[in-house]
Amino acid sequence: MADLDDDALPKPRRRGPRHPWRFVAAICVTGLALTLLSSWAAARADRNTEERLLEVQTKQAAAVLSTTVLIIQQPLRTTLAAQAAAPAAERAAFQHVMSVQVGDGETSLFVAASLWRRTDDGFRLVASRGSDPWLVPRSEQTGAILERALTSPTSVVDRLQRGERARIIYALADPTTGFVVLTERTIRDDRRSRVESDSAFSGIHYAIYLGHRTDLDSLTTTDVDPADLPLDGLTSRAEVPFGDTVLTVVTEPRYHLGSSLSQRLPLILFIGGLVLTAAAALVAFRLLWARAGAEANTATITSLYERVDTLYEEQRALSVRLQRSLLPHAHPRIPGMEVASQYVAGARGVDIGGDWYSAIPVGDDGFAFVVGDVSGHGVDAVAVMAQARFTLRAYLLDGHAPEQALEKCSRQLDIMQDEHMTTAVVGVGDTRTGEVRLASAGHPPPVLVADGRAELVETRTGPPLGIGPASYRSVTVRLDAGATLLLYTDGLVERRGESIDVGLERLCDAVRALGNEPVDALVGDGVSSLRHQDASDDIAVLALRRTP
Repeated sequence: MADLDDDALPKPRRRGPRHPWRFVAAICVTGLALTLLSSWAAARADRNTEERLLEVQTKQAAAVLSTTVLIIQQPLRTTLAAQAAAPAAERAAFQHVMSVQVGDGETSLFVAASLWRRTDDGFRLVASRGSDPWLVPRSEQTGAILERALTSPTSVVDRLQRGERARIIYALADPTTGFVVLTERTIRDDRRSRVESDSAFSGIHYAIYLGHRTDLDSLTTTDVDPADLPLDGLTSRAEVPFGDTVLTVVTEPRYHLGSSLSQRLPLILFIGGLVLTAAAALVAFRLLWARAGAEANTATITSLYERVDTLYEEQRALSVRLQRSLLPHAHPRIPGMEVASQYVAGARGVDIGGDWYSAIPVGDDGFAFVVGDVSGHGVDAVAVMAQARFTLRAYLLDGHAPEQALEKCSRQLDIMQDEHMTTAVVGVGDTRTGEVRLASAGHPPPVLVADGRAELVETRTGPPLGIGPASYRSVTVRLDAGATLLLYTDGLVERRGESIDVGLERLCDAVRALGNEPVDALVGDGVSSLRHQDASDDIAVLALRRTP
């Protein structure tokens, strides 16, 4: 904001107010309090987003670990199944299964494996494979583990320690036949493991422990120096069933998981608040001194009010730019599809809203899209919008169907904590067939424009996100060549005192008349013709057209 020009003001005929600093100090204190509150709210929202994103990545890592557990246990189950089917060929079946699983290299599952059978006087070693087994016949430790396996409803998992070296023991028994398969798997001496850049663990530091305890004695593997354990700061924990015990996974983010804007938003708000507070204090101080000469020159008062109005317009423009910075600056190229969009801020108020849209390619021939609307306005609404947007985007990129992405996201948002609920329509399409699968969480229905017709898509609308875990159902529509699917937020169709059905009918009529225009013109002209000049709600529109 430009400083007020003293030379342009008439000289006051009387002295200024006696105590101007009291009023200026009150403005500074109020502005500083609001600045600190908004920065704290943004930091809290960013922290909550980080916690939930870390929880999502931890669950993904736990799912990968569950798959590894199944891979480890499968040879034991296969061996027992073979023994039950052909007990006379017990050695041959065991050697056939374990020949590819036992070895000295890092790619081998086990370093040693053995097959035992219960007899009247104990256990008899039937067959073995591998070198240097730690569990040998007739030892009390071996007998105890074999006895546990025969009485356990699942596999038995234990840890053996020899000096600095450690192994994990797996035992699985068939009480019907009396066979027990016993395997040994090494744990690296330094407990360190390498993380692939495209793995489920690429964004996190992790430590995996055998059992519920998280001390160094229970550690099996980690990607950090064991001397730096336990992980502290922002962490998440998950337990994966592993035989008669569990694997406990503790994770910590390697870097900021959310957007760079959400990380910097508290600092932006803090600096911006200080600047606005200083500007407001300066304006207030000058207004107080100008008041003494207001009677002599009323034009001075008019000029000051015009400049105050400019401040509000600049603040509103800043809010709109902040909202737009969270939306895609350009759509990705999707072969076979034309994509257009538009965002229009509400005509009133300076608070930013939570409307958004997103279109992303998935694989070679697929694409996905989301249009959503967070209730209310302000920084908290934008924080919820960012969380919902990036959460849904992550699930869609992972290959989840629209109804699955909404169902998983419904577990991440909570109106009791966020004080906002979210509506969204999610779609996944195939550019080869033109088929689009849609699911809705309390969002207005899309419009399908084809062959001179514009019709609402009858989605199976589920509850909005944020009111608790929910399930959703999808519908499938087909985009023929030249057909357009139009998605929008309720600011485009809702008007005060009017039924929503009237607004939807008005939308279909307008789109039907513009159906032959290029997709960019369809969006632009449609928004211009439907938007009410006094509308207070934001508008987000996304259109996808299948090219011939």
